[in-house]
Amino acid sequence: MNTQTNQYTPRIVRGRVELWVTHKDSEIAFVYPSTGPGNYQTVGNEILKNNKLPAAEQTASLLHAAYCIPDVKDEPEFQNVREIMKERWLWVFNGNLWTNKGVYVFADEKVEGRDKKITVNELEKMVGEGTARFAPKETYTFGEQTSKILSQNGFVIASYGTEGAEKLGEISAKFKYNPYVYGVEVNKGSAPELRVSALDGNDGGLHVVGYLFDLSRGGHAFGVFP
Repeated sequence: MNTQTNQYTPRIVRGRVELWVTHKDSEIAFVYPSTGPGNYQTVGNEILKNNKLPAAEQTASLLHAAYCIPDVKDEPEFQNVREIMKERWLWVFNGNLWTNKGVYVFADEKVEGRDKKITVNELEKMVGEGTARFAPKETYTFGEQTSKILSQNGFVIASYGTEGAEKLGEISAKFKYNPYVYGVEVNKGSAPELRVSALDGNDGGLHVVGYLFDLSRGGHAFGVFP
């Protein structure tokens, strides 16, 4: 006789690993292990099946714990975060529309990457609503810079917020070499270019990257528990 009811399905619930880190005035739990390696859209969509995408500011907080907090940075899970940074991309789910006047940064909540259709006018409206940020060209520089200059870089602040940029500056000081910022130089009269973001530390320095196409297959990301 079948005594199983339609209300319940047999299932197994096993333990999960949560990486809790301080974020702003609270804390946040990341899913461990990471999702990846894979391209931007594959990794992001896999995370969205069960969890939330990390905001750029949240990813900065995760890395800050992994590099700068003595109580946890030597735990194997946080060591793994640093290993990923050394060997692969860590995807940051931001869209960056580079123009000849500056860069618009917005959260890519649907992981559309470069498939997203968005205009400068739409982004200007989003900036006014507080759902996107704009960094004028004169507020940022590309290439090698000090940790302090990184934390004040307009593109970095637009991407990670003021607190996140400060954390990245502190993180970058833990590396052997100075940090680098990568973006797109758009000349006057040229069309805006949409790219996506990542972080890595694969040659001994922190790289804040905003010029990637979304097809690179080497990236990871850590989801956030709902």
